Amino acid sequence: MFELAWLLDFIYGRYGLLGLFFVALVGNATIFLPAPIDLLVFAVGALVDNPVFLLAVVFVTALGAALGEMSAYILGLLGVKTLQKMSEKRVEKIFEIGENLANKGIIIIFFGSFTPFPFDLIGIAAGLVRYDYKKFFVAAFAGKLARYLVIAFAGFLGATWVKGFFLI
Repeated sequence: MFELAWLLDFIYGRYGLLGLFFVALVGNATIFLPAPIDLLVFAVGALVDNPVFLLAVVFVTALGAALGEMSAYILGLLGVKTLQKMSEKRVEKIFEIGENLANKGIIIIFFGSFTPFPFDLIGIAAGLVRYDYKKFFVAAFAGKLARYLVIAFAGFLGATWVKGFFLI
């Protein structure tokens, strides 16, 4: 059974920001395998008392996540070998995304990394069409930053409200 409290204590309690960075990096580097990063960010948001420190949590987690997303981009750069291992439907979707990246790349990458959409498809497509890796990284980082900002402050504000409501 998945225990968020144990995971939170192990990652954030022992290793702090470095632990969050590493989990975000590895969790986003694994292709097509979800990781509970959003839950961790929400929980840390609920634990942190200082909103300025919470910004550091968000920044470090987003940086790790964006660096991890580069693995999908690199897979796309490898091209043909990657495509041979995928289903035909997934390959078609990747080429469709690749065509859209040429016109609206930064917007697609930003919103793709902001939403719970399987962002790996966008990363692979960006690599396949040789989209500028610096633009890809900046847009992915900005999207992850915005996403984790919303999630962390939801945890922070929710915990603040609950503490106030119950006079804790």
